[in-house]
Amino acid sequence: MDATIEWFGATTFRVKANGLVIFLDTWLERPSVLPKVLAIDDVDEADYIFISHAHFDHLPGADKIAIKTGAHVIANGEAINVLRSAGVPENQLIPVSGGERIPLFPFKYRQAAARGEVDIASGPPGAPQAPDARLAAASVHVWPSLHCLMPGGSHADVPAIMDTGKEYVGGASQYACTLDITFGMKYGLLKIGDHMPRDAMDSGMRSFVDYINSPASECMSHFDGGQLMFNFLFGEGKTLLWNGHLGGYDGILKTVQPQPDVLIQAIAGRANLNGRPFDGSAAQFAVQVSKLLGEPKKVIWCLHDEAPIKPWTVDVRPATQAIEKETGSKVTALQLGTSDMLF
Repeated sequence: MDATIEWFGATTFRVKANGLVIFLDTWLERPSVLPKVLAIDDVDEADYIFISHAHFDHLPGADKIAIKTGAHVIANGEAINVLRSAGVPENQLIPVSGGERIPLFPFKYRQAAARGEVDIASGPPGAPQAPDARLAAASVHVWPSLHCLMPGGSHADVPAIMDTGKEYVGGASQYACTLDITFGMKYGLLKIGDHMPRDAMDSGMRSFVDYINSPASECMSHFDGGQLMFNFLFGEGKTLLWNGHLGGYDGILKTVQPQPDVLIQAIAGRANLNGRPFDGSAAQFAVQVSKLLGEPKKVIWCLHDEAPIKPWTVDVRPATQAIEKETGSKVTALQLGTSDMLF
């Protein structure tokens, strides 16, 4: 069976491979100004949900899909705590922080294991019964990664269009790091309705404020919880690495094995290398990531599409040109809601 991938905007994808249905992030219900590609009510099947981090444009929807389908959710501790509070059953929640290797099974095998109808993996008393790893359809390796940074000192400094060719050097302060994102999210972006009169907002900002004050706010956090990336092993020549933000640790990226055949790479923001602002452009960082990963055959951008707040979009052309000129990787541009061959 051919492996396919669908993109639903931002960093949300659906992968179908080896009999598995896998969601990468779940931001399907979005601010009203953004296109709606797939309704959660139309999601009837999911074996696994992987969450890159716990922010408003990644985690919402995971609760509803998990409860509806019985999918296991693999995410960092912050996201897991949010989902637990949102009512996702404990036996569907798998907290990770990086370094884990996990066998993946179709839902029917997990059900069979619960009934004792297939070989069972060993585990502590009271733990949910899981199939023996020999029955796995695929596996995933979890790695620590990093959320991107943003140029300037506040959201007011963010450009309307993010140019992946623009070079940034130095930091807004000597301590510039993801704490700026955490506190900027908590006291700034998620409170923007308290700081700006509604009649001073454009339609995108109004839709964003309405969204973060909707029931979706119960399934998000101002704290990313620790950005993760996931390396999926579907078979020989079929390895997919999903890195849902423009950041990472070079010591990890260069040791990922097996190296991916396909890389999904977020391309928005200012790159975050080893917890420090990257001196250079997003395009230059993407080239470095590709080289550290052994130059995957295919690169797919994400987090570059239309947004309700600045940056409203990302110009990926410099990044695409740099990748294809300086590495052996080729960029594949996905269209919203269209199923494409993954490998």
